[in-house]
Amino acid sequence: MNEKKDCKIIQDLLPNYIEELTNEETNNFIEKHLEECDECKQILENMQKDLKLNIDNKDKRTIKYFKKYRNRLRLLKVILLVIIVIFIRNITRKMIILSDMYNKANTYVNSDNYHSISYSYYKDKIFITENWGLGDKRKAVITAMTLEGTTITSIYGNKIGTDEWGNERYNTNMYTVTENNKTAKLDINMGINSVPHSMLDILRDDFYRLFLSSIHSSIKSVTLNGEKYYYIQSSDYFVNGMYISKDTGLTMRILSQEVQNSEGVLERLPAEEYVYEFNTVTEKDFIEPDINEYEIEQ
Repeated sequence: MNEKKDCKIIQDLLPNYIEELTNEETNNFIEKHLEECDECKQILENMQKDLKLNIDNKDKRTIKYFKKYRNRLRLLKVILLVIIVIFIRNITRKMIILSDMYNKANTYVNSDNYHSISYSYYKDKIFITENWGLGDKRKAVITAMTLEGTTITSIYGNKIGTDEWGNERYNTNMYTVTENNKTAKLDINMGINSVPHSMLDILRDDFYRLFLSSIHSSIKSVTLNGEKYYYIQSSDYFVNGMYISKDTGLTMRILSQEVQNSEGVLERLPAEEYVYEFNTVTEKDFIEPDINEYEIEQ
């Protein structure tokens, strides 16, 4: 009876014995009993086998988990690498396009023989501006059409130098025609902003600005009326929503958009379109109107 009682005690202690949680005195008691009891010894061996099996299964689950985690981490790294590669390729593509368009436009912006026409649409107003450039001569004809009527202003200028900021100055004669009268102002010292237009001019040779502009821009190839353009949307340095000629790099169209003025008020800028001709201007384009038909303003 005592043996059975001892077996019960021993069997209750075996789990702790296996886990090495029993003290030395208890261990001596258990081991002495195991030497004399085959039944408890067999139970111990079965317990040890079950424990080893559980440990093996746990290890397998752990290994499987870490393999799965490692595979997911590897996949994540691949996805991240692909995203980085796509990002770099996209930014590089846009930098190359913007730089190429700027360099092409620079050739035309510095032309000394050009004729350009711009159309500006704003609410109930239409402005048509024609510009001619030939060497040091400039001519601009601005037609303003509003509900009040049409006003045509013609400006003829000869370059006389540059101001302290490097801006070109011209000695000009200005002729204004309305429905009611004709007036003229002579010998006016002023600047004439009439060079071919490139919104990319702001990029210049600044790599950092070019890089930021590429990040903040989307560029798409489009075809309008058989002509090929880049359509650029940007939240950065230059105007959003513009069409750049692939052939010249010049700005050909700007969409109307809202901007915030210095007072924080939203204003809508007019839509604009541009047309260019090069090497077609002659001296005949600078023949001024008959001054006798105009009232001279002082």
